[in-house]
Amino acid sequence: MIRQQMQQRLNASTSPYTLLVVPLLIENGLQSMADRVLVVDVAADTQIYRTMTRDGVPEQQVRSILKAQVDRDTRLMHADDVIDNNTDNAQLLPQVTQLHQKYLALCGKNR
Repeated sequence: MIRQQMQQRLNASTSPYTLLVVPLLIENGLQSMADRVLVVDVAADTQIYRTMTRDGVPEQQVRSILKAQVDRDTRLMHADDVIDNNTDNAQLLPQVTQLHQKYLALCGKNR
């Protein structure tokens, strides 16, 4: 049912390209729904710290959650594109802008 709703929303999109934001994309085998896989990558220690800070949960809880997910190397093996999120937000904008231009160009070539 969720997959069907996702497909309906993708089909209804009128944008040049659509981002399908799925935190557990690979774990749920949903990468086949996408033409490309974009991974927003961050070092494990940074991910743990940010999650603890954002959610107010203990480190062990975060580590347990991460253990249930595919590891970083596996995620990166599935990636067509990667945004490096090991920096501050100001450094993300050039990466996002570059990918946006790339995706627009890919859409132009495929239409």
